Amino acid sequence: MGLHPDVFESLTPAEFSYAWLGWAKRERDRERQDWERERWSVWVLTSIQLERKDRKPMVEMFPMPWDNVPSNNMMTLEERQKRVKQMMQCVKK
Repeated sequence: MGLHPDVFESLTPAEFSYAWLGWAKRERDRERQDWERERWSVWVLTSIQLERKDRKPMVEMFPMPWDNVPSNNMMTLEERQKRVKQMMQCVKK
């Protein structure tokens, strides 16, 4: 994550968790950009060799796992409360 040891030691567990989540998202985004760039370059090189009628959209020729993922996966308040109750029941056992 690139944290200086003094900064790391001063973080609370919650602050560290948020810092790690932000860092992990940035790394996932960077990796996705790399794959998107590679997919685009391969698609261009493939498309120039095909006749126009045989060309397909980039996402159809070279699908990626994130192409069909719904973008809104936020839980509602009720879903979060239900999930917390389930977790609390597991802890009590």
